[in-house]
Amino acid sequence: MKKIIIIILIGLGLWNLSSSGYMLIKAYLSQMLIAGAWNETLKDKNYHKPWSWADTYPVLRIHLPRINKVSYILEGASGRNMAFSATHTSISGFPGQNKSTIISGHRDSHFGYLKELKLGDKIIADEIKNKYHYEIVEIKVINIHQEKLLIRNLDELILTTCYPFDSLQAGGDLRYVIHALPI
Repeated sequence: MKKIIIIILIGLGLWNLSSSGYMLIKAYLSQMLIAGAWNETLKDKNYHKPWSWADTYPVLRIHLPRINKVSYILEGASGRNMAFSATHTSISGFPGQNKSTIISGHRDSHFGYLKELKLGDKIIADEIKNKYHYEIVEIKVINIHQEKLLIRNLDELILTTCYPFDSLQAGGDLRYVIHALPI
């Protein structure tokens, strides 16, 4: 009986490890495909899907020089798209426009590095034709039931993720919000 229990436990352990490994490989490969689609977009100035069945495409790339991080931003802030990368909220603006640009990502994957950012850090936002430079001017935590992210008539970049970063609970009421203005 003990041998059967041990075999079952080892089997469950291996199954969990393989599931985790699959998710990590999927995340890594999707980033490669998204980067490839972004490079094709830059070449011909037309948006390209990262894989044939995708219902989204990369619309921005952000680079954070101090911490040497790059994120490719997919169009449409749905849970499905956020599983593959950080996302652009469709009703928000784009860099260089007189409208807030809102970008969201998961705290435990694509936007886990937000906790490393500081006031004064620079963000370079590349879009299909231009490059824009921003500086972080505010970092705060908000409760989504008490404060909403507003889309204002202002060229600003807003990066957001769930908070706290080390929480075991997905979602929750708190958001980590970074505001950056053009420089």
